[in-house]
Amino acid sequence: MTEATDYKEGGFADEPSTEIPTQVHIIAPSAMPGGYEFEAEVGAEGAKKTISAAVPPGGVVEGQIFLVPLPDDFAVGEARVDVPTGRWKDRWFDIINEGICHPSVWCSVCFTQVAMAQVMQRLRLNWIGSAAPDAATENTFKIVLALVICYTVFTVALEVAESSIGYNQLPTWIPVLRFIGGIVFTVYSIYSLMRTRESVRAKYSIPEERCAGMEDLCCSMWCSCCVVSQMARHTGDYDNYKGRFCSSTGMAASTPAIV
Repeated sequence: MTEATDYKEGGFADEPSTEIPTQVHIIAPSAMPGGYEFEAEVGAEGAKKTISAAVPPGGVVEGQIFLVPLPDDFAVGEARVDVPTGRWKDRWFDIINEGICHPSVWCSVCFTQVAMAQVMQRLRLNWIGSAAPDAATENTFKIVLALVICYTVFTVALEVAESSIGYNQLPTWIPVLRFIGGIVFTVYSIYSLMRTRESVRAKYSIPEERCAGMEDLCCSMWCSCCVVSQMARHTGDYDNYKGRFCSSTGMAASTPAIV
């Protein structure tokens, strides 16, 4: 495989897409009835564009977040990250599709929650994997990274305390704290990964294939690193843009923001 560059001609939207349109999250500026159309801004901060959005049946209340399809001619001729719609780019276990040394492999396997945070930041989701206003998503990667560091320090501190005390003299509170901390972090990791996968599937109109209604939860519980790696590959367009280990999005700085 030819090594990807930070920028490439193939990463341009030269003509309107004929695939299932990408969905974008819109925040209702006020209460509006179903079918009402208004102008909404989408995209990353500083590079927003205006599209026409139609309110879904049943209407919305102020602050409600809902999905609308991007117009076929949106951003034609501009650099973009090419993300498939209607299906996953590859399979769940195709974790080394981009090569055994690719950042998406090692970040997903060794630092699963950090790689999840990169996908969250890439899609401008909040720290639990849900769509939110820009102010609530600009520091998602930093928040999740801080949670991971705090949990790591917490567990290491308890291990050091255990090693300095004889087994027969070990206070009850140490294993209790370790158990509670492990449960809380595990529940957060599974829930936020499930919500992130739900957001990716909703944005790109990817249907469930198994365990109807429970697929995101089951996948997040059974093989979290596989789920994170699949989402990173799906939204990364690594053929046209380089992946990065030390990046808040897991992509090179020159990579266009995903709308």
